[in-house]
Amino acid sequence: MDSTKTRYAAVGTGGRIPMFIDPLVRDYAAHAELVALCDASLTRAAYHQKRLQTEYSYHTVPTYKADDFERMIEETRPDVVIVCTVDATHHEYIIRALRAGCDVVTEKPMTTDDEKCRAILQAVKETGHKVRVSFNYRWGPGPTKVRELLQSGIIGTVHAVNLEYQL
Repeated sequence: MDSTKTRYAAVGTGGRIPMFIDPLVRDYAAHAELVALCDASLTRAAYHQKRLQTEYSYHTVPTYKADDFERMIEETRPDVVIVCTVDATHHEYIIRALRAGCDVVTEKPMTTDDEKCRAILQAVKETGHKVRVSFNYRWGPGPTKVRELLQSGIIGTVHAVNLEYQL
């Protein structure tokens, strides 16, 4: 264990988690260490663990069932917990991580209603720990490629941009 590195644990290992953990292990390994993966599905967490080993030769990290969240924190002692669970449960893991002594990075939305938001803000106030909300899709493969093309000048000078996102 390297005490000079920031220790990260991730809860929720669905489709967006690679936007967080891949750069962490690929680009920031000198300063950051992934110490655990936690999910309602151990199969999904194990998939990402294996993927990190295969793609980045990253060391094995323990995987935990979501029910064992506090045990994960106790055993792996992360400095920061990355929350990428279902939006409606973000607040649960954010508050639990704060109360366990961790800072938090969460994907947007931070939470889904004002009551949950107030509970998070209260936990921040009580613990003194930080919560950061990431607009993680901004660095996804599609937007990243668009940015590269725009910066290269290949399409000329951009005068206007219109974005529509259809669900």
